[in-house]
Amino acid sequence: MKKHTKTIIAVIIGVTILIGGVWIINESRYPNVPAFNDHFTRKFLNKDKKVDDGFYEFESKTGQYTMWFPEEYQLLHENEQQYVKEGKVYERYRAVSNSNELEYMTVEFSNKIKKK
Repeated sequence: MKKHTKTIIAVIIGVTILIGGVWIINESRYPNVPAFNDHFTRKFLNKDKKVDDGFYEFESKTGQYTMWFPEEYQLLHENEQQYVKEGKVYERYRAVSNSNELEYMTVEFSNKIKKK
């Protein structure tokens, strides 16, 4: 019985070390800037396309546009009002500066035809 317990403990420790190692390697592939420290913001950014000093390429989830995104900013996503997307025709979000929460930007993309 003790032999099986030791084996199970060794397997659990081994798997934990393996998972931790894979996680550390995966996280180290991203630049060490606030935009990439947030997993939600990271989904929009291309880590391999630093377009200028302090900016990375941001690709909209609508697929309709790309833009330069400041590395010091993170998208707000704590509730459903902070990031809104409707198919490929509408997207709105706010991003806040990591260094100064009073600095923020609001972006709204609309490809809807307005009726008069």
